[in-house]
Amino acid sequence: MKKVNKLNIFLDIDDVIFNFHEAYSKHFKLPIPKGWDNSPEMINRLKSLKKNKNFWLTLPLKNIPNFQPSGFVSARGIPKSWTKESLKLNNIKGRSNVHQVMWNVSKLTILKELGCDLFIDDKIETFEELNKAGTPCLLMTANHNKDYKTPLRINSLDINKINKLYARAINFV
Repeated sequence: MKKVNKLNIFLDIDDVIFNFHEAYSKHFKLPIPKGWDNSPEMINRLKSLKKNKNFWLTLPLKNIPNFQPSGFVSARGIPKSWTKESLKLNNIKGRSNVHQVMWNVSKLTILKELGCDLFIDDKIETFEELNKAGTPCLLMTANHNKDYKTPLRINSLDINKINKLYARAINFV
């Protein structure tokens, strides 16, 4: 097992660092969704947000890591420069190493290329895919996954809690 202080830990951004669901719901005056659908309405809303830099720069913080992550991999259909700017505005460490995939595209390939030892995401499908493929992943609690049962759930970006769950995660995959 790799020493935990040498781990390449990568983080998702939306609903891990920033509270995307809350901001999305407030912006569109909708209840906070319990999941995501690919309805035409949702697709149109996401398309409109692709042009709204202010939305992305003013997302409320959900968690601030108390360690320097190796980087970030997030599914965002916006310019990477906006993501880096929002991380910088909030003084989030590791912000120089940002990778983005389009919405509903797997993060597995890029995480393997980056040598990721542990990933933290809020999306159940990503969590399941990565763990099945041998890349340990912790599930960040969010409104849309709170009923999903897993011993690999995390509620903060505290490195001590992450380290405790890492051993469980590598035995899970």
